[in-house]
Amino acid sequence: MTCVAIIGGGLAGTALAYCLKRAGAAPVIYEASDVLASGASGNEIGMVNPRISALRMPESDYFTAAFELALRTFQTLGDVDWDQCGALHLMTDERRRKQYPQTVKNWGWDPDRMRLVSAVEASEIAGIELQYDALWLPDAGAVSPRKLCAAYADGIDVRFGRKIEALDELEEEIIVLASSVATGAFEQTKDLPIKAVRGQVTQVNATHLSKHMKCNIHYGGYAAKPLAGVHVLGATFQPWLDHSKILPEDNQVNIDRLCEFIPALAGEYEVVGHRASVRAASKDHFPIVGHIPGHDHLYLSTAHGSHGIISALKSAELLTDMILGRPYCLPLDVIKILSAERFL
Repeated sequence: MTCVAIIGGGLAGTALAYCLKRAGAAPVIYEASDVLASGASGNEIGMVNPRISALRMPESDYFTAAFELALRTFQTLGDVDWDQCGALHLMTDERRRKQYPQTVKNWGWDPDRMRLVSAVEASEIAGIELQYDALWLPDAGAVSPRKLCAAYADGIDVRFGRKIEALDELEEEIIVLASSVATGAFEQTKDLPIKAVRGQVTQVNATHLSKHMKCNIHYGGYAAKPLAGVHVLGATFQPWLDHSKILPEDNQVNIDRLCEFIPALAGEYEVVGHRASVRAASKDHFPIVGHIPGHDHLYLSTAHGSHGIISALKSAELLTDMILGRPYCLPLDVIKILSAERFL
């Protein structure tokens, strides 16, 4: 049986453990804290969408495959708060008004799965008045990243309180670094362009108008359909910060953006929760997945950024193929742009 050490108990690490165990391997997760999903993966609600681009290219092929795998997987995992309520991506500026029609044209998805809608139709879909035309993705939705990590790690050997300082501490022959920003702290990865990006989400009570929202709405930020009477609004994007302290002004930023882009919901909102965390991103804002150059038994799954919910799972499937010598689930042009070698 192939034994694999996975450093990190967030989405990237637990998704890989899930895939490896299903394939008959023996994964062990080493987590520095005393809980899973202690970082960015610990949010209660996360949006599930492909990363949208105007052109069909290897990057979009990757996120399309990741989105499809996530849709198939989440409905099998039990209590992860998976809600396939759909998502409206509002055309709030000239860039989006140009990009989204190109997305529909070049991606070639069936209209039942992706189409442009007028502001009137978007309002009917959302259950609230909207002022912008939109891209409608009825298969999109939301899930609990925290619960997702727990579901992935069910039955996995997880060793808490194990902060790995050097890789020679580990007995396993195969090692995967899946510890977000901390992935770059090792001698073997110190030259990779992994950076921290802080984001804060805000939980607010639904109002007598917003409680009628029937789907998630994206406008640069996002407003999640209410769950138990509470919306999650997010998220700030602060690549100049690397801490997870709560900033009260960020709650107001999230509320102000909601009111700006959905004027029908403008008003006073009661903040009932918030969470800030630090994600890992690469220089080109694309994940880093695969072998660590020059180290045959060392692998990476990091820099998943704001689409880590779907990206971590597809990367886990690819790494499982690599580690176990199976046919790859992705074409070579996609694997090449995921590789750390692109930065060398």
